[in-house]
Amino acid sequence: MWKLRRKEVDELAGANSKVKRSCPSCGPEPGGEEKKGRGNPISVQLFPPELVEHIISFLPVRDVVALGQTCHYFHEVCDAEGVWRRICRKLSPRLREQGSGVRPWKRAAILNYTKGLYFQAFGGRRRCLSKSVAPQLAHGYRRFLPTKDHIFILDYSGTLFFLKNALVSSTLGQIQWKRACRYVVLCRGAKDFASDPRCDTVYRKYLYVLATREQLEVVGTTGSRACDCVEVYLQSSGQRVFKMTFHHSMSFKQIVLVGQETQRALLLLTEEGKIYSLVVNETQLDQPRSYTVQLALRKVSRCLPHLRVACMASNQSSTLYITNEGGVYFEVHTPGVYRDLFGTLQAFDPLDQQMPLALSLPAKILFCALGYNHLGLVDEFGRIFMQGNNRYGQLGTGDKMDRGEPTQVPLCACSLCSTRECLYMLSSHDIEHHPAYRDLPASKVVGTPEPNPGSGVLQDPGGTAWACKEYLSQIYSCPTLQDRMEKMKEIVGWMPLLAAQKDFFWEALDMLQKAAGGVGQGPPTPES
Repeated sequence: MWKLRRKEVDELAGANSKVKRSCPSCGPEPGGEEKKGRGNPISVQLFPPELVEHIISFLPVRDVVALGQTCHYFHEVCDAEGVWRRICRKLSPRLREQGSGVRPWKRAAILNYTKGLYFQAFGGRRRCLSKSVAPQLAHGYRRFLPTKDHIFILDYSGTLFFLKNALVSSTLGQIQWKRACRYVVLCRGAKDFASDPRCDTVYRKYLYVLATREQLEVVGTTGSRACDCVEVYLQSSGQRVFKMTFHHSMSFKQIVLVGQETQRALLLLTEEGKIYSLVVNETQLDQPRSYTVQLALRKVSRCLPHLRVACMASNQSSTLYITNEGGVYFEVHTPGVYRDLFGTLQAFDPLDQQMPLALSLPAKILFCALGYNHLGLVDEFGRIFMQGNNRYGQLGTGDKMDRGEPTQVPLCACSLCSTRECLYMLSSHDIEHHPAYRDLPASKVVGTPEPNPGSGVLQDPGGTAWACKEYLSQIYSCPTLQDRMEKMKEIVGWMPLLAAQKDFFWEALDMLQKAAGGVGQGPPTPES
């Protein structure tokens, strides 16, 4: 038997010595035909595409991406949806339907390959990073929230997972993942969820889930329509204790909580950028009764109707709004927090706490994080600005001096969430999420005018003037009026103006654009 196998191996080795594989983009090796005992080289391009895709699908995701960077042929093959469909079904066997987007199978495969949740406990001598935990049913990780005993994870398909007793204490006193951690599906069709905004997980008793449910149009009929609702669950058991349903004409995309338990305010952001609020008493949610709550328009949307809010952030006494244009507006409900954030009580009005305040920022803001008495902002250039109380050095400025205005810090942005016990890190890469950051404009790179100590007049060594000339040349190169308007809006976002000033210019440009009726014109002449 051994001799027979040895003979087969020798025959296969002799056959392989007569066949040469070559890179499809490079062709045969020079001088290969002169070597005796070798036949014509065989290119991979001669194989059927289905066979090549089937072979490549057995590679790990990291190797498939690396192989696609070797040559143009393998780039096309490794980017084919057939390859990623097979890979995705291996990573997530339960995922049978493709998602949305230009490359749905590749997006789904990379989402499930990169998903993971890690944590690092505070305190102690050992500062090690935990292993990842990943429910097999989850289609990537979009959001997560740790509570006192459990962890809630929302995936990209709208399924909210409930990881029961995910964290336990080891014999050495270290917090670690429970090996037999079991997870269940809490609900489907979820858009967003929130809990008590305080970082101490002891206060997170209830979980508020914004979801879409089918409701009967008329009692006794079979017709139904989709309506948004807020469902309240107990974080300890996952039991639903309360539900409120909204009219089908109102569609929301985000929910945040503000205030204490007895006067809990739910802020709901609509698809049109408007904010509605309602007040709920959490101490009465576990009582089996039905009552009506009033949904009112928030003051930021009532007093500033032209603003379209893109996202919100909140803590127990403050709310922060980011508009589509990158402006930031702030609500502070207590004088102590206002003093920590701004260093003064000059503009604080205790009789009108919901009046939003515009923050002065040098660029368009994309992301934000809000603590009890400090905040963090990330602009379109990837820079991080911190403001507020810095008693413990939490702003990352290298000192313990408070900051009454946004101050840039040399840090990088990540997807993080912290409690009093742990720092959590979420990973899940979405290929359709384009890079949000952009290069600094010329005015930021060259420099800004500096005051002349002798004359008190601003000096401009050429930075600002050169930047304005560059902006005018960019506007001049736009072929139509609509393009010039869009370019001007973009330039306004680059300029170091106040948020209210930027909103004014953007609103004025929108009015001019509507008055022009969208009629394109040719580029202006040099004389004009």
